[in-house]
Amino acid sequence: MARGRTPLTVALLAAALVAGCGDEAPAPPTAPAGGWVDPAGEEPIIGSLAVNPADGVPWLSTNTGLFRIPEGAGEPERVSGTLDTPEGSGELSEQLVVHFTGPDELLGSGHPAPEQSDLPDVLGLIRSTDAGRSWESVSELGRADFHIIDGDGERLVGALFGIPQVLVSRDAGATWETRATPEPLVDLAVSPAEPERWVATTASGIFLSVDEGGTWRAIDPKANVRLAWPEEDALYRVDPGGPVWVSADGGETWEERGSTGGEPRELTAASADELYAALLDGTVTRSADGGATWEKLLTP
Repeated sequence: MARGRTPLTVALLAAALVAGCGDEAPAPPTAPAGGWVDPAGEEPIIGSLAVNPADGVPWLSTNTGLFRIPEGAGEPERVSGTLDTPEGSGELSEQLVVHFTGPDELLGSGHPAPEQSDLPDVLGLIRSTDAGRSWESVSELGRADFHIIDGDGERLVGALFGIPQVLVSRDAGATWETRATPEPLVDLAVSPAEPERWVATTASGIFLSVDEGGTWRAIDPKANVRLAWPEEDALYRVDPGGPVWVSADGGETWEERGSTGGEPRELTAASADELYAALLDGTVTRSADGGATWEKLLTP
């Protein structure tokens, strides 16, 4: 989720759009005029999709804001919060990646809007315990730009934007160890039963690690796949174009299940049966039967 303000970031952005940040004036509580994504804005147009365990409501982060999608809502509700640190403070909403670790408990990363803060350009790892109304800096402020965050809250893995590296933490993000990846990652899922077992996707295929990213093995040549892993025997993936697959053995074999009906950008799961997918244009769809059929929740 890089704005491309340094030469390094510019180069990485050009090379890693598949891993998929647009500036915007302060927005009202609902979606900005013209929709909740900006197709002409910077990547990633959609940063993450997650479900709040407090109420089962999906959250969508895009290049225009962070949004809740309540049942039956015609438009999503924008969520804005504040981050205060010794290095600056400001409002946060757009260009974030978020991951729930408990009811109303969020981890995040990304960028502040420059006109709304004097924070460093990259946020490192941040945490909210009040559903995004306020944030605190955990670590790596000004240094790390996590485009993927996974884990149970104590044991975490964060994939860096445009760089073939992930950071691993066993103390809730206070300190990190670095692991190499085969390529910059498009997505990453950690086994809910075996936290050392990861499945990752890149621009050239799907890879498996059984030692917390120490070593990797290619398991499928399909590129730019999105993942969700809610239960040990239910690893889901959505391929480009929308085909949905499920694996009961941690990615070794796959069974085709259905289709999202459009180009996927994010996939998440509330349970082994309830899945949510965000499509390229900002459409959000839901499946209540493990990916076999899908209904639209939100359409731009």
